[in-house]
Amino acid sequence: MKGKHIRRITSFFTKFYRRYSTTISLNKNLLLSGTVGFIVSLVVAYASTKYSTDNFANSAFTVIAGFVFSKVIFAILFHLDNKKKYTKKFTGKLNLPVLKQIVTKMVFADSIFDIINNVTRFFILLELLRIEYPPVQAAIIASLIASSFSYLAINLIVRRIHVFGSKKKIF
Repeated sequence: MKGKHIRRITSFFTKFYRRYSTTISLNKNLLLSGTVGFIVSLVVAYASTKYSTDNFANSAFTVIAGFVFSKVIFAILFHLDNKKKYTKKFTGKLNLPVLKQIVTKMVFADSIFDIINNVTRFFILLELLRIEYPPVQAAIIASLIASSFSYLAINLIVRRIHVFGSKKKIF
């Protein structure tokens, strides 16, 4: 009886993973690249407040540095996880129409993600620094709140525009 339940649970998780593997992969890449950007933001927030008292400049520099690092890491991870989808199996050459479709949809989804994340994080960080939160604590709070909104948004968008499938062609 015990073995039957374990097989049923294993089967459920296997089916779940197969169905949502691209979404799980996307979120893994977002979390890893976001973590790198977050750590860079913490270091920059701490260092920038040591050398400047301009809260606006510190907020902008912190957000930009975290953004650049997270985008580079995300692009690398996304390519590594998805190159099979836009590479021809037998020749190993790029399937340009598929690559173009994936890139176009991901640029759209990622742009919405970035706008929500960076604008929200910037204003929250600016306000927290103005009310004299310590810079690292302010960066942590701002990043967590902004990330929550932006992860929700990108998951909804990716599902809606079918980035990894061709059910609906929006572009």
